[in-house]
Amino acid sequence: MKSIKFLFSIALLCCTFIGSAQKAPELVTRRMDEMTSREVEQYFQSGGDLVFIPFGNISGHGAFIPLGMHTHWANALSVLLAEKANGLVYPVVHTSYIGATRTFRGAVSFPINEQAAILKRIALTLLEQGFKRIVLVCGTTPEHTGGYVAAREIFDETEHPVWFIIGENLLNVPEVREIYRDYPGNFGETLLCLASLRILGRERPIPCPEWAKELKGDDPDQPNEIAEDIKALRRWGSTIGFRYFEEGQHGNHGTAGIIHNGEHDVDMAERVLRKSAEVVLPALDNLAHYVEWIGKQPFRYIVPTERLEK
Repeated sequence: MKSIKFLFSIALLCCTFIGSAQKAPELVTRRMDEMTSREVEQYFQSGGDLVFIPFGNISGHGAFIPLGMHTHWANALSVLLAEKANGLVYPVVHTSYIGATRTFRGAVSFPINEQAAILKRIALTLLEQGFKRIVLVCGTTPEHTGGYVAAREIFDETEHPVWFIIGENLLNVPEVREIYRDYPGNFGETLLCLASLRILGRERPIPCPEWAKELKGDDPDQPNEIAEDIKALRRWGSTIGFRYFEEGQHGNHGTAGIIHNGEHDVDMAERVLRKSAEVVLPALDNLAHYVEWIGKQPFRYIVPTERLEK
């Protein structure tokens, strides 16, 4: 009887050891560039399968907004989501198309096909490594064009879906919009960039703080001679080639440093980003189900089966 109890104790101890060995590791960071390859392997061994690929551009935004605004937005949103959903974040990708902002010094634009090719290379490599849920994340336009191309081409080539999140789309979700409702300034990229940098642990002072507080008019973002032309063309088409001619045409209309309902507006913008992540979070479960389901549906050409007598 004693020998049976002894063997049972040994078995129980082994099970306890195996269970603890398979327990999800306590990650020191979600950012892959700050992790060792062993830590990434441990993440896989614990059942992890989710990676976010934030991307954006280095483009001019006037006096108040750092050049990397779009990438900071995408990166901050990715980090927030990774922390909530047990994911990892690939280093932010700066090789993007920048459109009209190429007239600002420091800005560097990449053709859309090159941007898409880079995103595809990253996503396909991570897919080969075993990541099942791959999510591209950007802040806004114009880099979203390359994201659309990459996500669609990956699916066409592999039959594996890659999800693409655009941060700007989340700003109009009612529970997100409610946070900055009635803000007296111009809510937008100025505040979102400052809040993103704070989330990323890289907070900086507001550039030109007194000027940034001033309320600005709704001036056109093109010279007066062609402002009505551009307005009409944008109304009936989503794309028209143009560029900026003055610093104030892009970025300088935003505000920062205003107290709204007893809250500093940068704090308000941080809440906007955190709420944006909360809104997206449930859809990651939908992504998991879709990836699993479509993986069991091999590509086939459709053969009509309904009302063949017609």
